[in-house]
Amino acid sequence: MARESALDESPAERFPEQQVAAELRRQYDLAGQLSRIPTEKDDTFRLATDIGRFLVKIAPATEAAQIVNLQSAVMLHLEKSRPAIPVQRLIRGVRGQVESTVVDPRGNARLMRVMSYLDGDLLASTIPTPTQFQKVGAMLARLDSGLAGFRHPGESRSLIWDLKNFLHVRPLLELVNDHDDVTMATWIFDQFEALVAPRIGTLPTQMIHGDFSPFNVVVDPAADDFVTGVIDFGDVVRSPVLFELAVAVANQIGLDDRRPWDSAVEIVRGYRAVRPVPDRDVALLAIAGPARLLLRALIFGWRAAVHPHSRDYGLSHSAQDWTRLRCALSVASPTVQALLSAAGASFQTGEN
Repeated sequence: MARESALDESPAERFPEQQVAAELRRQYDLAGQLSRIPTEKDDTFRLATDIGRFLVKIAPATEAAQIVNLQSAVMLHLEKSRPAIPVQRLIRGVRGQVESTVVDPRGNARLMRVMSYLDGDLLASTIPTPTQFQKVGAMLARLDSGLAGFRHPGESRSLIWDLKNFLHVRPLLELVNDHDDVTMATWIFDQFEALVAPRIGTLPTQMIHGDFSPFNVVVDPAADDFVTGVIDFGDVVRSPVLFELAVAVANQIGLDDRRPWDSAVEIVRGYRAVRPVPDRDVALLAIAGPARLLLRALIFGWRAAVHPHSRDYGLSHSAQDWTRLRCALSVASPTVQALLSAAGASFQTGEN
């Protein structure tokens, strides 16, 4: 899974900005100021030109062309959504291409894409109201509705971030040093195996974004819909729709130690106002949400241990995950299940 997720090897030498600029001129007729953006595995740049800003992504040499094409195909599919969904658009090159081959300093052929740049604040940098959290859930539901009929040869990729594979990462517990954290994580694995895993084959499944995190959601507090953009389709995969919600839930639980589930519940409420989800399925988020948060803590802990170059990036995203898990699990599962099941009432769009 790590290999297919392009996470098992140290990254190739950073792609030189001068060479990126030359390829952009040659293959896209674009020129401007490049600024590197830290990411997990891609070489990613912000490009500022006289005609606007763009995002440039060069996939790692270890990422299969079919997986890059899967991501591109999803974005092209969403371009046709009606009503329109505010996602990044792929920029066509001089030959009409949306993917361009470039060769890195080690001679590896890699795929480069250029995308529109979505201006705005990241959800991670804001403090949304309950109604705004509902609008986050509503946008996720719209996105999933737009992806409902999408199919692709690479859709069933083996992705380490996909909760279908959660039980396979249990061996990473060996890297956790804190005894109490191991006990807590073991309980989550056991609960997932007993309650969620047996239901996976019965849950509605389709292509999902797979990483609807606060760092991939662009917002404008003054906008009616609040969410003005969705970015980063690097983790798209065919999986239960419930696991799409689990990502959004995982990124909110435990942030407020007084009300650790409130924001997540509002996201679920907003989602269900647009796309129905049965109470029986929603109740599984009481375990699937913490499982996704635990998955992130374990993966970044593993990456930091075996690939020191990723330490700063990983810890910046997950340093508090263990604390948040303890906070989220301080609320009894039956109570969480009741809160989630009740989060299907009216979606109030008029509040601010």
